[in-house]
Amino acid sequence: MEIPDFTPTDIVTDELALLNRLVPLHEQRIIEIGCGAAYLSRKLLTTYPACTVTGLEVDEAQHAKNLAAPPVPGLSFVAAGAQAIPFDDAAFDLAIMLKSLHHVPLDLLDQALGEVHRVLRPEGLLYVSEPVFAGALNEVMRLF
Repeated sequence: MEIPDFTPTDIVTDELALLNRLVPLHEQRIIEIGCGAAYLSRKLLTTYPACTVTGLEVDEAQHAKNLAAPPVPGLSFVAAGAQAIPFDDAAFDLAIMLKSLHHVPLDLLDQALGEVHRVLRPEGLLYVSEPVFAGALNEVMRLF
């Protein structure tokens, strides 16, 4: 897969636009791990309605909110964490982790990434986006 060119001056303000530059999104089976309120998944399905998205959320309160929200065609929710994804092998084309990987406990990280690999089809992709910390606080946080 060829990665589009990016320059250091590129400023990403739309995560979906960036994702679409990297991965063809049409008709993909997608799992969003640690979906939170699933903002990106909802937006993705309005732009690419032929996709299906499963939002995985470990927080019970947020999962209940997702289930109570107005339904979006192609979007479903499951209460589970990354370390135990309740789907068959090769069930998805793309896995997305938006600002959620850092919530996986360090001692479960290998298991979680193994689960992501397991549920992706061969040649499937994992897209991870984590917060970027800048400034003096970043230097302190690097110690941890």
